[in-house]
Amino acid sequence: MKKVIYICITILVVVQVGVASTRGDVKILEATENIQYLSQKIATDYLIFYKNQDNIALKKQLYKNIDNLQLHIKEIKDIADDKNGIYTQNFLKYFPYIIEQIKKLPHKRINISNIENIIKYSEILLEGAKTIAKEHKYKFSKEEKMLMLSKEIIYLLKRANKYYLASDINPNNPTHYENMKQAIKDINSRLIIMNSYNYPIKLDNKL
Repeated sequence: MKKVIYICITILVVVQVGVASTRGDVKILEATENIQYLSQKIATDYLIFYKNQDNIALKKQLYKNIDNLQLHIKEIKDIADDKNGIYTQNFLKYFPYIIEQIKKLPHKRINISNIENIIKYSEILLEGAKTIAKEHKYKFSKEEKMLMLSKEIIYLLKRANKYYLASDINPNNPTHYENMKQAIKDINSRLIIMNSYNYPIKLDNKL
């Protein structure tokens, strides 16, 4: 009897640890999604600011988004530990440097060089967030996959907008236009998947 009780307690502890681990992964994944979006949003706002440098409200919004970006990075740092993956730890150490570089840009004279820098920094943040997300993946439900695809579309729209503005500001860099086209393709591919999903009847009738 004691052995059975011990086994039950052990299983319960393991399950609780697993649930706690999954909850942590969910929070980290949500934070990485926000980082992906904000990385593109901040770059896009900076490019808009390039053409509207007297727009004080836009500049304030830019700083607000940088602050929000830092909060999401801190959120991951608070949850993650040394066992959460080498890539997660490496990017968490590198992110503060990137944030500091981004913070300096609005104070500098806006030129093509700084335009290219903000795009570079946004890509580092994006890839870093994606890498961290890969280390915290778990078995998603079909509904969760659809939700994740919809969130990806949101950041991809910003990404397409970012490269559209960049190609307009600096037409001498052909990669901006190519990246814009790729972002649009990525949006379409996700829409195709979402469109083929068998939604619940009640929801499907509303779509």
